Amino acid sequence: MATKLKAGIIGLGILGRQYIDLFTRHAAVEVAAVCDVRRAVADEAAAAINAAAYDNAHAMLTEQTLDLAVIATPDHLHVAPSLAAIEAGVPAVIQEKPLATTLADAETLYNAVEQRGTRFFINYANRAMPLDLAAYYVVQQGLIGKPVYAECRLDDNISVPTGLWGERSAEFSAGSSTAHFLLSHVVDLMHWLFAPARVVEVFAIRQDVVLGHTPDLYDAYLLFDSGLKVRCKAEWIRYMDEIVEFYTSISGERGTLIYNKRPGFGTRESWRANFGDAAAGMDLQRHLDALGSQGVYLRAARHYRPQSGGYYAPSVALSLEHDGPDGATGMMLVEPMLDAILGDTLQPSSWVDRGPLPTHVDGLRQVRVVHAIEESAKSGQPVAVSA
Repeated sequence: MATKLKAGIIGLGILGRQYIDLFTRHAAVEVAAVCDVRRAVADEAAAAINAAAYDNAHAMLTEQTLDLAVIATPDHLHVAPSLAAIEAGVPAVIQEKPLATTLADAETLYNAVEQRGTRFFINYANRAMPLDLAAYYVVQQGLIGKPVYAECRLDDNISVPTGLWGERSAEFSAGSSTAHFLLSHVVDLMHWLFAPARVVEVFAIRQDVVLGHTPDLYDAYLLFDSGLKVRCKAEWIRYMDEIVEFYTSISGERGTLIYNKRPGFGTRESWRANFGDAAAGMDLQRHLDALGSQGVYLRAARHYRPQSGGYYAPSVALSLEHDGPDGATGMMLVEPMLDAILGDTLQPSSWVDRGPLPTHVDGLRQVRVVHAIEESAKSGQPVAVSA
């Protein structure tokens, strides 16, 4: 692989511009070409960085010899440019989630990657965010014991499906839904946190009352092969203070982890793992040091429950916790992906002890679960997830 990657970016919306910003500041990447169906948008972006402009992805991939193609189009428009990049022989692709919005398309992309040997990564951005890395560490180290139940709520303001993409908002949100736009994040996050456990069955509901052009929400239970049960809900009809609210709680046999990554009204950005009296001998400093080496900074604390109504709740003997912003951005996973591409490895030195970087394998696994959620919501019955 070249020491400096020649990159092309397809899709110049919010995320595409974030890739441009990251790549133009990265010493090992040159943005050679950009593409958007809105030619004026492509021309403007290209002029700012002295790149070639295109309004046709196939033309860009045919005329340019690229080391890396980035696919940052809306969810339902991922497949065609990703397939075109693979078929053009681009050796590495970074695609935004999800892999696809139908199971058939996801399987087509997966098979194309396998056949051509393309290095294919998907930006499931939560895997690199500090509070999620802290959760991964706590779960994988067994600090809360075997996970037995979890709840995850990821909601968007109603302005997202009605206005995020301007006059194209109804079209683009209808091509996706909260199942693909939001639960794709949640499903991958749960698979990563609880690996090697996998979702084997789902039961879900959906609501179609407010928006009309796309479901208002999905609410699903995921059953893992480990016995773990996870409730995950994603909603697009909330008139709320923030654009995004993201809450996760995990109950283990010996402790509980709760974090508000994107807080809403009356809450603050915070993360806490409570271990209870059984953890009295735990060497928290060792764990703090291990997390600190990954750029995740927590503190240890001791808490006691006050007496209430004549009843003493069990004391929370020890905890790891964090308050305030964690500095997370949606591009944090992209840099280790670039390191992997440059180093021709799936385990670069910048991504140690954090599980695997997400590839087309993870993408297909996520789409299979979301597909099962959609099918269960239609039928009103539990649906098994295909292997």
